[in-house]
Amino acid sequence: MINHANRGKALQILVNHTNAIYGHKGWALVDEIATPTKNIRGRMIYEKKSTVDYVGIAQGRGIAFDAKSTKVESRFDLDNVHDHQVEYLKKFMDQGGISFLLIEFSKLKEFYFVRLPFFLKYWDAAKSGGRKSIPYQDIYLNCDPIKTSRGVPLDYLELCFKNVEKSKKTSKAGEVTC
Repeated sequence: MINHANRGKALQILVNHTNAIYGHKGWALVDEIATPTKNIRGRMIYEKKSTVDYVGIAQGRGIAFDAKSTKVESRFDLDNVHDHQVEYLKKFMDQGGISFLLIEFSKLKEFYFVRLPFFLKYWDAAKSGGRKSIPYQDIYLNCDPIKTSRGVPLDYLELCFKNVEKSKKTSKAGEVTC
């Protein structure tokens, strides 16, 4: 049985394996950022807020992302992401880095590359009283699926640079896509 604390463990293992392959091939250096904890009477307590799950570099560009898994098939609930994580990703992007969310719909066995500007459209609306989730259909239609390719289980790296080019082209038109 997977409890609440371990709900993203399978995704974490998959992303860590992906990152190890990227490192072995010399394509990227991406490290998992551990959440500072301490053991108090047999319970793990978070000492402070962490940044995001993963930070690294590829092709001279910084990469920061959080990997999230949901069992809900119809939406991604925004409360899966914390304010401090969004703030970190925004600051990272403002410094020229590539910021995104890697979202798994576990029951559908689907993974998506969700660029931060697309995510922020929903995040900001929720903070202003709007819906508290991103509909699955919006992610499906607007975000790139992450597939197994080039010998990599979750080949998100290719999407990082594809989407950087896409954002340069679409930012002039004012649209926000994945």
